[in-house]
Parts: sequence; C-alpha cells; structure tokens
Amino acid sequence: MKSINKSIILFMAIGLNATPILAAEPTMIDQGGYHADFTKLDADSDGSLSYSEVKNEKYFKDGFSKADKNKNNTLSYDEYAAYKSEVQGKESKRVISDSTITSKIKSKYLLEKGIKSFKVSVETKDGIVVLSGFVESEAIKARAGKIASSVSGVKSVSNGLVVKP
Repeated sequence: MKSINKSIILFMAIGLNATPILAAEPTMIDQGGYHADFTKLDADSDGSLSYSEVKNEKYFKDGFSKADKNKNNTLSYDEYAAYKSEVQGKESKRVISDSTITSKIKSKYLLEKGIKSFKVSVETKDGIVVLSGFVESEAIKARAGKIASSVSGVKSVSNGLVVKP
C-alpha cells in the first residue's frame, strides 16, 4: 500500500513540475505545412513570391493570378498557402472520386456472372474509365463497357478489353 502511495505522489510531483514540450503561439505553427516550401521558393528572401519564383511549381504555373488575391503581382505566404491548400483539396477529392468509381465498377463486375473481374483492369482518372485485360467474348466485352458507363460519375469509357477465348 505504501509503494502505491509513493508512486502516486511521485507521479503527481513529476506532472506538476513538468514543463511543456512544445510551447508556441498559434501563428508560429505552420498548420498547412507550406512554410518550408514557401521559404525555399522565395529566392530573393523578400517574404513574397513573384511569378518567376513559382512558375515551375505544379499549381502556380497557370494559377498564379488566381492565387494573387490582392492583385499586387506577388504572393504572400497566406495567399500561397491558401491557394495550394485549395488546389490540393480539390485534387484529393478527385482522386477519392476516381477511386470510388473504380471500386463501384469492380464490385459490379464481381456480381456479373460472365466477367472474371480479376482478369479485367479498371483505371479511372477525372471520371474517364479505361478498361483493359482479357474477356471470353465480344458480348462480355460490350457488357463490361456498359456496366462501367452506368456508374455515377463516369464521363466516358475506353474499352480496351481483348477477346481471348
């Protein structure tokens, strides 16, 4: 019993005397994780980014003017982080949507008697579905294309299935 009390007292003493491991004001924490990227791109270290500094960046080559909210031909850290976060969010939603489309098609193939789903590859990008692999007849190939086309979110289907008896 005495050892339990000593352990509790020791624990409380350590807890009360402990100093915070991380102490920072909210503005100091880089919540988006873009500060290092911004600093690396800021070649002239002026705290802002010009078009020439970001033109090779994936999201800013064509999106610089959209990111430049105050239209001063430079991007502050806030403008940079907000735009990059927005574009990456949209990209993530697209990838999730494409993955959902692919999963729905594969699930429907599993339920279909004539389609051997493990022999059919389904890839989706921006709602465009590409089918590849092997099927046993033209009818199954056509059915696989029709099933893929019926899934919500599918814009078009490229049916590259090969009939191999």
